[in-house]
Amino acid sequence: MRHSLPARQRQGRAFRGHRSSVCTVALMGALSSAALAAQDAGTLAPVEVRTEGLRASEAVTATKSATPIERLPRSVSAVTDTEMKARDAQSVMEALEHAPGLYGGGYSSGALTREYPMVRGFLVYQYLDGLKLHDSNWAEEPYGLERVELLRGPASALYGQGSPGGLIDLRTKRPTAETVREVGLRVGSHGLRQGQFDLGGALNADATWQYRLTGLVRKGDGEIDHTQSDRRYFAGALTWKPDAATRLTLMANRQEDPSLTVHQPLPRVGTIVPGANGRFISRGLFLGEPARHDSDKDAWRVGYAFSHRFNEVWSIEQNAAYKKVDIHVDEMQATGVAAGATGWTRRLFAADYTIVTKQVDTRVVARFDAAGTKHRVMLGLDAARVPNYQGTGTRAAPAFALDLYNPVYGQALPANPITSKREQRLRQTALYVQDQIDWGRLSVLVGLRRDKATLDQKTAVLNTVTGRFSDPSYTPKRDLATTGQLGASYDLGGGWSPFVNYAESFSPVTGTSAAGRPFEPHTGKQIEAGVKWVPPGRALVATASVYELKQRNVLTNDLANPGFATQTGGVRSRGGEIELKAGLARGLDAMLSYSATDAVVTATNTVNGVGKHPVGVPEQQASAWLSYRVGAGALQGLRFSVGLRHVGESAGDALNTFEVPSATLFDLGVQWSLVNLSPSLKGWETSLVVKNLADRRYVANCDNATNCYYGTGRRVALTASKSF
Repeated sequence: MRHSLPARQRQGRAFRGHRSSVCTVALMGALSSAALAAQDAGTLAPVEVRTEGLRASEAVTATKSATPIERLPRSVSAVTDTEMKARDAQSVMEALEHAPGLYGGGYSSGALTREYPMVRGFLVYQYLDGLKLHDSNWAEEPYGLERVELLRGPASALYGQGSPGGLIDLRTKRPTAETVREVGLRVGSHGLRQGQFDLGGALNADATWQYRLTGLVRKGDGEIDHTQSDRRYFAGALTWKPDAATRLTLMANRQEDPSLTVHQPLPRVGTIVPGANGRFISRGLFLGEPARHDSDKDAWRVGYAFSHRFNEVWSIEQNAAYKKVDIHVDEMQATGVAAGATGWTRRLFAADYTIVTKQVDTRVVARFDAAGTKHRVMLGLDAARVPNYQGTGTRAAPAFALDLYNPVYGQALPANPITSKREQRLRQTALYVQDQIDWGRLSVLVGLRRDKATLDQKTAVLNTVTGRFSDPSYTPKRDLATTGQLGASYDLGGGWSPFVNYAESFSPVTGTSAAGRPFEPHTGKQIEAGVKWVPPGRALVATASVYELKQRNVLTNDLANPGFATQTGGVRSRGGEIELKAGLARGLDAMLSYSATDAVVTATNTVNGVGKHPVGVPEQQASAWLSYRVGAGALQGLRFSVGLRHVGESAGDALNTFEVPSATLFDLGVQWSLVNLSPSLKGWETSLVVKNLADRRYVANCDNATNCYYGTGRRVALTASKSF
């Protein structure tokens, strides 16, 4: 089952057919003259970025510095906390559901809180404050974030091993000199009850000390019967600014998910088409056993971000973090094997995971002029240590059959101990350099990175006779990689800036061939070209781009040696994307996006596999979000919003024998600042958000004919908050 596989194995499986060439139009907020002045004056803003409501003027992810979006020769989407709040985004995937080129799937994207974001046809990974999270993408609480950024295309020249599709960077809420005091209550569908708070501001008169405290407690049921969506999240940050040149921010957070759910795969027959009995399987069907439903996750993280400017030329930046994730799973799960006409076989599954991530990224920055050009040169040293443990146990006999249309629970459940213990020790060290060059109207971005990655792994197996585990030696694997990027944009005047870029990626692959030879890393290359438009004096930014991505060394089945794999696979992905964020008129905001993705397998050992499309990658996607705020009269302060999300057809299995149908969903939102009703209600705000307004039943994605997943049904949430 997917949740017991390492993330890279799932990635390799998803790569069996991909499309990518993309046209990206990002109409985001206009760049302020102050931001341009700061850029020209050489001041540093390594993490502070400016936003304008739903629109972001700058992005950090593409260069590891706050840079005007229209000056970046890369495709970037930025989602502000204002936008997340307006759309009631309850996960990172929901925060990015209007970003072109990304698709996150349905219920399959929430198992054990894991998320599977596919960008330009490839599984991508998440970062927190510029540092990579574990490949499994354990979901972060969006209430603790001030923005989410999506960088499309390879980024190994700056971040090291990763996906050719890009990466997602999450930015936590930081201390500010301005006072932040908000408390709120949230109620809604499935018995949702949530209390939350966000507090911050200066601790002394000159604001050299600032703080931020954020938290929530949530109780509620899940989309599936017998499941819960409970969560406890708390985060704190403290900033020290002794002078204008120095900043140190300490950060910590803890997230507890006491009631997790494993994947709930269903057959194509009964979800996409009716079953033999003419009925559809309920969206709320629980495939486990209520008496054996005990899974939880506890994650905590501490870290810091530091920057100091020595003079007008030299500065240093460093961020570091330590994170630990503990997961316990004890469940009954579906196997994808039929039991009679309407039954499904199941098995017991137990697992314990412990994942530790230790990271530090140090950057020395120089800003200077030379030969009529302006430079921002960054020299970086990046190091990470990721020891992790995974213990698993399964029991498939008896078959534990369950009728999918008339489930009866309460079967006798035997013990299911841990029988396999896998330990991994990942070490990564890298040196990198990047130069941002401005020469008149021309801006150039160039980067190069050298990575060394080491993965030692061993798996101990339980001897059922002696009751002892084996004690194997670690199997070492070493990978070296050099990756680069080169991009340029040119200011034509009138806000028009065409751009082009070339970027590379690499990602180590575990395992060996039948001959015992370790696998080489996946490698990816992208060529992208486009244009951005930022008309002066208007709150509007547009970006249009096309791209082609190619990936090599993809694992495919070794037909001569069943049970083994070879690296003869290849994927080509190309497409087009459009994104728009703009203030169209006084009080009227719009977000529009469109993407077309064509990804195909170019080489494989699988019979009839060449030319096929991958699963979980819609051929087309489109979205719109319109929001209008009443500026006068009795309804002053009232904001109406309406959204549309269209997901096109996607391949249902690796050989494309069937398709997952398209779906169009509608969302609705209303926000009201209540001070206009009465001065005594100053600071009070209410919001009502309805997602999938028509409660449409649809299948979000399939891996094959026996592993399909429903999309989320109607969700209603009412929030009342008080700022003081």
